Amino acid sequence: MIGTGVAAKISGRPSFGLALLLFFAAAGFLLPSSGGSGSPAQEAAVWQSAPVKIALSSGLECLYQRDRTSPTTVIHIFTRGGKSAVPEGLDGLAYLAARLTLEIPDSDKARKLMTQATQMRYTVLEDYAAISIECLSDRLEEAVGILSGIIQSPLLSGLRIDHGKKTMALLGPAREDDAVETGHDAALKALFGGRGCGGALFGSEESLKGLGKKDISGFYDRYYNRDGLFFSVCSDLDPEKIRALLEASFDEIPPGEVPVGSPAAPALPPNRRVSFEKDTKQTYIARVHVLPAVSPALYARGTLLEALLGKGPGSRLWDLRTRDHLAYNVNARTTWTRGGGLIEAYLETDKTKVERAAPALAAVLRNLYDNGISEDELAMTKALARSWFLRGNEAKGPRAMTMGAFEALGLGADFLSGIFDALQGVTLEEMNAFIRSALDPALAVEVVVGPAGRDGPPADPGKARESAS
Repeated sequence: MIGTGVAAKISGRPSFGLALLLFFAAAGFLLPSSGGSGSPAQEAAVWQSAPVKIALSSGLECLYQRDRTSPTTVIHIFTRGGKSAVPEGLDGLAYLAARLTLEIPDSDKARKLMTQATQMRYTVLEDYAAISIECLSDRLEEAVGILSGIIQSPLLSGLRIDHGKKTMALLGPAREDDAVETGHDAALKALFGGRGCGGALFGSEESLKGLGKKDISGFYDRYYNRDGLFFSVCSDLDPEKIRALLEASFDEIPPGEVPVGSPAAPALPPNRRVSFEKDTKQTYIARVHVLPAVSPALYARGTLLEALLGKGPGSRLWDLRTRDHLAYNVNARTTWTRGGGLIEAYLETDKTKVERAAPALAAVLRNLYDNGISEDELAMTKALARSWFLRGNEAKGPRAMTMGAFEALGLGADFLSGIFDALQGVTLEEMNAFIRSALDPALAVEVVVGPAGRDGPPADPGKARESAS
């Protein structure tokens, strides 16, 4: 049970549970509890209503969750045309296709949407892309009418395509200013061989030159059809109103079949040390590990491992920042694709501390691999992971995005509610076995973003004691 007061020490570490308990109490993260571990009925009540699937007359599917907390509606239109769908040599195609769905042809319409505070955006990730609209519910019909017209009949003119490619040519270098995102991209590139999920989101100079109208039109035909699209909606409106609006507005989505193939799995590269040289005063260092194909059980364990490693005070990486002064930022990040996943444990530090920080980071993961965790630490990790998930999905937009992402990954939209039982159901034996399989030091990839200077194989965790002196 959470907060039992049992003192747990692992290799001389103070109690993780006590540290997190104090952190939760101060931050207001702990939710009222009846004293139990959380029954299915209690977890189902986390959301006002559970997600449901609505079959539209057009053959499209809508994931819907009702939320009356505000008179707003969020609609994400998901397509299975993410980075993994991009053919080799055409990096940036998925992003450019999604971008062109929001090229509003009429400036008066664009101005009107702005005055109504209607927001439109697009997101492109590994296995899917999403075109999003968020607005006051009483303005939804007009906003959806504009968006549906573009998606069903996109303007693929040479001028718009060229403008999109020029913008992407600027976004690529701008993204490299963020060391965390640069390190993440480098990890994906290494583990997926620079193809599909590991391709460049904004393309390269070479791939952008080769992208043309024929490529974009073919991508639309393959993925922007009835088989490739679905909706994820969170709204205060009645589901029948949403159904009627979507059926009336998206009745011209063409039929089609998304290409079927085995999803690519991440694989360890021959070189286990990946460097991205930048002339900066700071350095990003990550230890990256491959995870197997996603399932509800593995997603829950990966979420717990992410929280255990890097989510705030009391996490395993936190001492590198506060006690050892080897980093100004520590964190962990999981990424799931249909073919497999990866977890990154990383820190950002001054370039003068790299030679000590790299083995210290490796040592934290090695300690966890060797010793595992206790019941007390697992209980507090579950509380932390649950809190992070709730806070991250409190708003309608992120929650509808998560609901759609779960569907795209094959976990199902109902995992939005099921994740709480999945987290609570992980046993100590299962978690320690997962840690042993996921964090094998011999299978780590080290990613470094910063000034040149560190060469050779990944850092040896055995040198951490020397580094800390």
